[in-house]
Amino acid sequence: MSSNQHTISASTRIIYTFAIAASILLMSLAQPVLAQQITMETLLDRIQIEDLLTRYYYNLSRSNAHELSEYFTENALLDVDGTVAKGRAEIAKLYQNPTPDPKEPAPAPGRRMHMLLSNPIIDIKGSTATAHLIWTGVMNEGIGKLPQIVEQGREDTELVKQNGKWLIKRRYISTDGRMPNRFDKNFKPRENPLEQSR
Repeated sequence: MSSNQHTISASTRIIYTFAIAASILLMSLAQPVLAQQITMETLLDRIQIEDLLTRYYYNLSRSNAHELSEYFTENALLDVDGTVAKGRAEIAKLYQNPTPDPKEPAPAPGRRMHMLLSNPIIDIKGSTATAHLIWTGVMNEGIGKLPQIVEQGREDTELVKQNGKWLIKRRYISTDGRMPNRFDKNFKPRENPLEQSR
């Protein structure tokens, strides 16, 4: 074997070894982040949190402001696109039906809004948890008319377990689509505020 053949063979081995190492590194980076380990306890907590959030939106669709505040801790924070309420009394006030906007048409009889919750990511750490999900507002104008998506956004929530019951400690509502006019003045696009506060 000539010296040129030895050089080519050694170069080929180095390139081959480098290619294998690079492939292994890329494969390890491409692996998805493992989800939280599910145990019977975390599964029960997750079900309780999902139920809390689903009931919250059910009461919201029925305009039960006084009931909505009961989902929060005494000193909770609710931030709706930059409009902030602290404590149960302020939160209840924020959710009271506002004076109708004269620019908005009067609702038709039989009109009904539903809020769909999707893509929940819930992480539980003992007596604290975070929940991230997408909410979608669907308006039904009446029988025979197609439902329409009228708003959509994200919810980032920190929860605590008090006396065996999950409650909301901090909740950030971030709109990605249409929103009620009363929240316009404080609106700023944002990512997950819970991650930014760490």
